[in-house]
Amino acid sequence: MSAWTFTPADGAPKGLLATLLVLRILVAAFFVFLAIKNLAGDAQMSADFRRWGYPDGFRVFTAVLQVAGAALLLFTPIAFFGAALLACVLCGAVWTHFRHDPAATMLQPTIVLIPVLAFLVAYRPAVLR
Repeated sequence: MSAWTFTPADGAPKGLLATLLVLRILVAAFFVFLAIKNLAGDAQMSADFRRWGYPDGFRVFTAVLQVAGAALLLFTPIAFFGAALLACVLCGAVWTHFRHDPAATMLQPTIVLIPVLAFLVAYRPAVLR
């Protein structure tokens, strides 16, 4: 294995690894759902991207990043890279809501960012330990 991939430590509790796997699947499903809405041209999503001043292509680009991050998150050895990609998307979402919307709209991306940041720590490669 590469130094940039994750291998669980021998002493890692099996219950923790199983919990992280279930949480990764749920987070990945959430992002796939959002990406489908973006790619399908959901009226509300399209209107929001226009209101925020982003071109329509950026909505599609965001959806592609969401699917890519979700896919990477599902594979344990490279889950760190999926979490890093999704953290970037979420930071962009928090920033966009901060600049253009009421403060309460920042709550959803911030809540989703918490487990994604936990994945960054839990699945960090040996090079970053």
